Amino acid sequence: MPRLQRPDASLAYETHGDGSPVLLLHGFTQRGESWDPVIQHVRAPHRWIVPDVRGHGRTSTMAGAAHDLDACTLDTTALLDELGVARAHLAGYSMGGRLALHVAVAHPERVRSLCLVSAHAGLVEGERSSRRAHDDALASQIESEGVQWFAAHWSALPMFDSLRRRRPLVAASLLQTREQGDAHGLAESLREMGAGAMHPLWDALPHVTAPVLVIAGEEDERFVAFGRRLQASLPHARLQLIASAGHAAHLEQPHAVAAVMERFLAEVESEARS
Repeated sequence: MPRLQRPDASLAYETHGDGSPVLLLHGFTQRGESWDPVIQHVRAPHRWIVPDVRGHGRTSTMAGAAHDLDACTLDTTALLDELGVARAHLAGYSMGGRLALHVAVAHPERVRSLCLVSAHAGLVEGERSSRRAHDDALASQIESEGVQWFAAHWSALPMFDSLRRRRPLVAASLLQTREQGDAHGLAESLREMGAGAMHPLWDALPHVTAPVLVIAGEEDERFVAFGRRLQASLPHARLQLIASAGHAAHLEQPHAVAAVMERFLAEVESEARS
């Protein structure tokens, strides 16, 4: 697996295929390969760029390295530079969707389009402070109890009920991936990049001019509401609900998510040529 050496990290990534570049950002506790089921269903040629975000997978960091959105945004643009990509389509799931939004706000010149799966642009202040306290406590518990405990705890959360019900083998495989994680890396990611730590971006969204596809599983009521707010806040956004899916829509219904992403990317490419 290739690596990009950063001042304080070694970023692991993979690339697949040829065509217009699409950078895929995974969710918390996952790895880049979690996007594989979607990639496999997209027929159009694309150059898929799939990193493991700091704190996850095979990416490693030095002692004291930052794990926040700013650091991960710099990793993302540095990776595009390394691969000679001036602008890319960005797609992100959950935490990865928040990171994709952060990149689009900080470096709009690098983003051709956005696809946001089960994502939001930050929490309101009261909810944010309570969530941050919860995440900080959970991060400390990850370090004290270990990654095996945390993998079981996170996999059993209610937001993954529909994944366990519909795709038990996928849920079991994801549990194994979580068990292979690094307790300190996951704890630092939660402390610095969790929803409670994120500075809300809602006020900046009207300035994001790239076309945006917002995706949510129709059974994930909380993120359907976030999706509607994203659609209303972004100038060129559309919302697509995925039937028979909850929070992990790209894993529960990868064919459906791939189909809407493929249509969206084709439209963006076509408009750019016209």
